[in-house]
Amino acid sequence: MKKNKNALVILAGGSSKRFKKKLPKQFNEINGTNLIDFFLDRIDTNNFDIIVIVIKKSYYKFFKKIKTINPSEKLIYVEGGKNRQLSSLNALKKLKKYKPNNVLIHDAARPFCSNRLISKILKKLNKNASAIPYVLSPDRKVVLKKEFNKNLKLIQTPQGFNFKIILNAHLNTKLINAKDDSALLSEENLRFIKGEKLNIKITYSEDINYFKVFIKPIYKSGIGYDIHQIDKKIKSGLKLCGVKINFNKLIGHSDADVGIHAICDSIFGALSMKDIGYYFSNKDKKYKNKNSEYFLKFAKNKLKERKLFISNLDINFICEQPNIKKYRNKMILKISAILEIPKNIISIKATTNEKIGFIGDGLGIAAESIVQITNEKLY
Repeated sequence: MKKNKNALVILAGGSSKRFKKKLPKQFNEINGTNLIDFFLDRIDTNNFDIIVIVIKKSYYKFFKKIKTINPSEKLIYVEGGKNRQLSSLNALKKLKKYKPNNVLIHDAARPFCSNRLISKILKKLNKNASAIPYVLSPDRKVVLKKEFNKNLKLIQTPQGFNFKIILNAHLNTKLINAKDDSALLSEENLRFIKGEKLNIKITYSEDINYFKVFIKPIYKSGIGYDIHQIDKKIKSGLKLCGVKINFNKLIGHSDADVGIHAICDSIFGALSMKDIGYYFSNKDKKYKNKNSEYFLKFAKNKLKERKLFISNLDINFICEQPNIKKYRNKMILKISAILEIPKNIISIKATTNEKIGFIGDGLGIAAESIVQITNEKLY
């Protein structure tokens, strides 16, 4: 038996006037993902031979970010029309050359549709011209007696259709602004199936809270360590976490700020990047005596590029002198300002090396840093 060729259309060309945000709801990101990304990651795209996303050209940059398994072969885009009906028609015309047997037409604003519902729709289409999901409202309805209908259906998407039938319905309809594709079919071609209560539509800005429940934050951690020798000949010039301290300077190519260097490496580690020496070589003359704040701002920008945020930063100094406790608050303020993070998520501690080894002999200062980053903006 020949396998049906199935197509999926995702309508994402709306301007979301009721959402009342500058960006249409389908492109708003929560923890690094938007409604379309979430839907495509949630479903089994192997059910479809071709996927069409209908989108306005002005928002095409968001389309390029959308993830799929094989975008070059499976995922294409179509320019949106003046209304929903015309957007659907544009997609169907684009699909004509692919000759699908069935097509599912879905609103991008319904990201919670399940694989189970999609399978039910495709199965129904084996012997029917359409498969329109619906749910019954559990809320009390107040209507006039003559309008009373206890079987009032709340229609959902995706709506499944025999491709030729829905294309002909679009081409021959007298309607000019149908709110969904099932409205274009004759009654004899309409077939309904039970939908899913969870398959809700994101319409208003407060509805995005439903989306937040499903998008769990991602947490990653990184560790950094640095150590520098104390220059016994230079009695001042020490810098730790950007704070000047009246103590022997450390020997290094830059300003030898072990605190900031350790923080940088912990951030790079959390981002799965290379170490600080890779980006700022101690053989490069332009970094000679360089203020280490430059390196930390570089690390901060890498976090911003990936839309990630520090949720906790723990720094530990290992030295016999100076007394780190005296400078702790200044260091926290400095790091907070450079990284643009709250003071209360920064911890700075210190310990001695109990007079053991290189550090215990007062010959060096070390710092270690552990950072946790997340895609959830907490501040």
